[in-house]
Amino acid sequence: MQQRGIMVDVYELDVVAPDSLGRFVYRWYGPPDRPPADLRLPAIPEALAEWHRLAARYTFPLSRDHEILPPGRPRFWQGAGDWYSYDAEAFAAGALDPEVIENDDLHTGLPLSRFLVYAAVYEATYAPVHGLVRMNPTAHELREVKVRLRELDDGLWQWPDPALRYYGDDDLLAHLGPDRIVIAARHRDALGRFDGLAQHWDWDSRTL
Repeated sequence: MQQRGIMVDVYELDVVAPDSLGRFVYRWYGPPDRPPADLRLPAIPEALAEWHRLAARYTFPLSRDHEILPPGRPRFWQGAGDWYSYDAEAFAAGALDPEVIENDDLHTGLPLSRFLVYAAVYEATYAPVHGLVRMNPTAHELREVKVRLRELDDGLWQWPDPALRYYGDDDLLAHLGPDRIVIAARHRDALGRFDGLAQHWDWDSRTL
């Protein structure tokens, strides 16, 4: 990843750790604009409680493509055609960081704490204010974008399809694969890194 000619590591995403969610949200969205809220959270895993505490401190919603459901039941992240729950039986039996289950029957193999970092990055990438999208790029178009970014190191970013990988730096996130180039930026100017490429963008937030 390049910034003024220097490689910049996105440490909280390169090695996903217990504090990665809070560190990512602060770096991507900036300091919270609301004071801490006195939330009444039912008996839910601590990782999910942390998400709700973080989200309550930002006017800008942290989840916009999918919906983060109110706490109180195992299902916590709902999309148009998919949904995710934590393993309620494991949590009731004492698992502090239960596995996430997709569509009620597909075990993801991901503990809730790691999955919520994935969800936060997914939302930042797929529901950005500033971004670029190119669907079904040629191999050359994909390569031109890849060389301007660095793949995030943690194995989480190869889930659920190793053919699709997450890339990024301090100001950019990207989800790249044979069928897509999806880029999100913290601010408009960061998209200038991809100016001059000989390709048509299906969506460019700067033209809206």
